[in-house]
This record gives sequence, structure tokens and C-alpha cells, in this order.
Amino acid sequence: MAKDIKHIYSYYSPNDLYSKIIDGLDKLGKDLSKVTLDDLQPVDEFHIRGDVATKELIKLAEFTSDMHILDVGCGIGGSTRRLSHATKCRVTGIDLSNEYIDAAKELTKLLSMQDQVTFHACSALELPFGDSSFDGVWSLQMNMNVEDKLTWLKETYRVLKPGGRAVLYEVCGNTNTPLHFPVPWAQDSSMSFLVPLELFRHLITSVGYDIEVWNDKTDLAQKAFANVKEPEGEPNLPVLGVYLLVGNDIQTKAYNLHRNLDEERVSLIEIVAIKPNLKEGSL
Repeated sequence: MAKDIKHIYSYYSPNDLYSKIIDGLDKLGKDLSKVTLDDLQPVDEFHIRGDVATKELIKLAEFTSDMHILDVGCGIGGSTRRLSHATKCRVTGIDLSNEYIDAAKELTKLLSMQDQVTFHACSALELPFGDSSFDGVWSLQMNMNVEDKLTWLKETYRVLKPGGRAVLYEVCGNTNTPLHFPVPWAQDSSMSFLVPLELFRHLITSVGYDIEVWNDKTDLAQKAFANVKEPEGEPNLPVLGVYLLVGNDIQTKAYNLHRNLDEERVSLIEIVAIKPNLKEGSL
């Protein structure tokens, strides 16, 4: 593993993650033989607006049951499983973190979804799949930790079939800098690689994609974090939450995200990009 991403890998590698999630479910009185997607939502939908955003993206994606979708940066698989459950499509999730992938596999078994949803630990910059392997690509808030965005986008484009749709839900830069740290995706600036909206759009089209949908969701993100207050004293954490993924300072990170949104330091964009069908006889 490259030295410059080891600290990012460490950030997303909590110990005994699956056991901690099971312990949280037990404390909530959940019957493990009847656990649902909604039971896991507080911990496994680690992106702005959680399952509400996931459901909106599923509708936007228009993926169908005969498709095989690649989830790039799947985390512990919350939106991966919700996508498959809603559309009946097959989904393969990849993430850099072995700890996340191990938890994703175990949670998928807990929900008896392993026939439809599978996971692999690997880098998004070097996907272990052949060209044109997937009918669609799904990637929710992972670009922030990717410095080499061009290679990430080229890889998603390579493995996507012509005519396929890539659904991206991403945090980008905005008018003002620098960011307030820590934030949910980064402890400090060495882990965060936001680019302005127009540059991000240019990178997407430069690898060959046609942009079909470009929706600015920053206002909805602001509303979602509008009531987040600066924490005081010891954190009052729920038994099940995304702090299990990225640390007990999650309330400080949420407060700083609130500040970054309100001060126009970050933005939130919903994108559908299409890999064009090459016309017969074209190079």
C-alpha cells in the first residue's frame, strides 16, 4: 500500500467493527434473526442525509433487476444492500478498508442477502474487473479521500458497459477555503482532496462520460445539519451510530460539516453520468 494513503486506510479501519455493531443491536433489543435494513441504517448509511438520499438516488438511477451494479467505496454496505433490496439487481461492493469489507460481508449474511450482494477489498484506482463488466456504477461520497480523481473516474468508466449509468453523490469544494477540520471523511487536510464543482465536472467529462443529471443538493445538506450544535464535554453517543466507523469525535465532525456547508466551503452534488454507446465503425 502506498505510504500516502496508509493514514486514510487507518482512519477507515476500526477494530472489531462487526462485533460492536452486533453489541449495539443487542443493546437496542433487536432480534438478530429478524434484523432489517432500517435497523442497521443508523450505522451503515454513512453519507449526508443517509437512507433518504439513498432512496432518492435509487429512483434516479433507474437500475433494474437484470443488472449487475458496482458500488465503488461501499463502506460497510448499507446503500449497497438497500439498492439491491429495492431493485432486485445484483451488486458488487468494493472498498479499500478490509475492516469495512469484513463487516459488510457479515451484515449481508445476517440479512440473508449474500446471493445478491458481494464485497471485495481493493483500491478504486485499480479495480480487479474486466472492461465493460458492469451495467451500472454507484459511488456515494468517496471522492473526498481520492487525490487521483482522474484514475478513479477512468476505472469506473472502463468497467462500465457502453450505455451504462454512473450514479455519483459527492461532496465537492465551494467558493471559500480552507475547510474546518475534522470532518466525517477526514481528520485533517492531509486526508481530504476536495475540488471545485467545475473542475469535478470537467474531470467526469474528460474521461468520456456524458453528464445527464447534475443536481446541487447543498441546500438539503444544510437543512440536514441545521440543528447541529458545537459539542461540549464528553460526547453523548447512541449505542449504534456512524461514530463506530470513524471515531467518537463524530459530533465535532458533524458540527464542522455544518459550518463548512453554511460558510460555502463545501457543496453536495448528485450526478448521473452516461458512458456513450460507440457507433458502429467509430474508433
